[in-house]
Amino acid sequence: MARKKAEKEADTGAGLMVMMVSLNLILLIFFIFLNSIGANDGERVKKALGSLAGRFGLLRGGAHLMPGKEVLLPGAPVASPEMNNVDLAREIREMLAERELQGNIRLVVDGSNLVIGLSDNLLFSSGSATLHAGADPVLEKLSGLLNKFSAPIRVEGHTDNREISTDQYPSNWELSAARAISVMRHLVEERQFPVSQLSAVGFGEYRPLVPNDSTLNRTKNRRVNIVVMKGSG
Repeated sequence: MARKKAEKEADTGAGLMVMMVSLNLILLIFFIFLNSIGANDGERVKKALGSLAGRFGLLRGGAHLMPGKEVLLPGAPVASPEMNNVDLAREIREMLAERELQGNIRLVVDGSNLVIGLSDNLLFSSGSATLHAGADPVLEKLSGLLNKFSAPIRVEGHTDNREISTDQYPSNWELSAARAISVMRHLVEERQFPVSQLSAVGFGEYRPLVPNDSTLNRTKNRRVNIVVMKGSG
């Protein structure tokens, strides 16, 4: 009887040893696989982890992944730039309606970017790049909305095609660039935007919205665009 008991215990021990060795081999292969795909390749790591979770029944309800499918493991929701821009556009439209500014601010979705076009008379006096007093309430409200989304922002200055030649602004390029910088400085100095989040560029008259063939069209072309760029989070 004692001999049979000893043999049974020996068999059990051998079985456990085989199971432990197998498990260690599986873990070793798994970590070699993760190392081979590289820690920086987030998408592939996410798919690998999702697949492993599904294989071992770790998904909700013990579900398994089908080949080629992807799962987001439990954690903080991932916000897409497109969804952030949609939310931002909706809030800006509500703000425009409250302040009756629909005619002075234009919203356009350009690919994955959201373009907020501000008419020049909302911000500047003619031929000037100094923000006038009426610009502050608008930029204050806009910056409050933009601050909710940590997206790269490009400020663009645009003019019509009428020539300007002053000591301060020898051309429309200088005027448009100075206006873009004025808005950017306001966002940094008055609204505490991170400098690394912002850039400014002057396009002069070379990217008109409409032909510069009437007073109304030239008014449309004189603008500052705040472009919320792809990669908002």
